Amino acid sequence: MNTQSGETMDRDALEQTVVDYLREQPDFFNRHPDLLQALDLSHQSGGAVSLIERQVKGLREEAARYRRKLDEFIDVARENDELNRRLHQLTLTLIEAVSFDEVINALEDKLHEDFQAEAVELHLFSSAEADRDTHPELDGFREFLDANRPRCGRLPRAQLDYLFGPQAGDVRSTALIPIVGQGLLGLLAFGSYDADRFHPAMGTEYLTRLGEIVTKTLEVVSEPGF
Repeated sequence: MNTQSGETMDRDALEQTVVDYLREQPDFFNRHPDLLQALDLSHQSGGAVSLIERQVKGLREEAARYRRKLDEFIDVARENDELNRRLHQLTLTLIEAVSFDEVINALEDKLHEDFQAEAVELHLFSSAEADRDTHPELDGFREFLDANRPRCGRLPRAQLDYLFGPQAGDVRSTALIPIVGQGLLGLLAFGSYDADRFHPAMGTEYLTRLGEIVTKTLEVVSEPGF
């Protein structure tokens, strides 16, 4: 007897064992409905599709949708965990900074890495300077600063020029964080060459927390009247 014949006999014997077991356990698929969804069952009904086939197909499609949703939730959870880890590391780094220059350097290093953005710029003014309208370039951002909420998306070229200078022509999407503190006013801007990197539908909770941490840190290290 050759090997192929032996394998065929073994498979036939195994299939018969399964058949005998299922005959003895008529409620098997009631106890294991998930297995029924994975089986390929056809019904000899000519060109018509039996009710059970439609039900099984519907169950499979529903299970696939649930799996996709679950995968999406898992991806979001992992992304949130990573964002929280980055924010924690940035906070620890800023706690160790004792001067304004050290804070700025830490922000540049960490934020370039964490956000994978080609451009990161911080523009700061004293609240008194902004109130005296000594910075007309802020006119395009005053509504944003008054709202005191992060914003993601695309900006007009004039605003890009102000925020990113020579890099403005390559920036396709931005994330803006207002810096509004005691005697302190400014903009923390991230620029990406990818038009879809920062978009209006993005959640801004992380950006809000980041802005609060940066603002409080700058308040501590800034000299009076900065």
